[in-house]
Amino acid sequence: MTPLSIALIAFIGGGVVTGGTIWGISKARQEQQDIDEIIKALESEFEKAQAAAVVNLTEPDLLKVPCSAEYIEKHGDLLCREMFCRMNRQGGGQNSGGGPGAEASDCSAISAAAINALKVEKCMPYWAEGAGSDQNSQYWRCMTTLGSKP
Repeated sequence: MTPLSIALIAFIGGGVVTGGTIWGISKARQEQQDIDEIIKALESEFEKAQAAAVVNLTEPDLLKVPCSAEYIEKHGDLLCREMFCRMNRQGGGQNSGGGPGAEASDCSAISAAAINALKVEKCMPYWAEGAGSDQNSQYWRCMTTLGSKP
């Protein structure tokens, strides 16, 4: 074999190896780009669905009745406060920019205040001196009934 044929074989062999390597790398990059595009499409669909769920869970139309002036005048504002609190537990509401919402303890405190107000309203007509210590009194039974969980 002549030095020219050896150089030609080495040149062609090197060209094939280099070309194959470049082709393999570009193929792998193209597959990775396809995977990245699919992931971005799925993420955007997931984010849209999540945003729609937050909007549905924080739908301000639900507050129209309990937060209306007529309802508050007749029944008080505790239901409006509790519903508003619970709606804002979902990332601070739809217009808050995703900030922190209300804590569960905040909403529970409003609910407890509403229950205690109901207890006082319904049970106080049965109050008599010493009725709180007498288990057979109507006051004690009323407070126990309203205090028990359904």
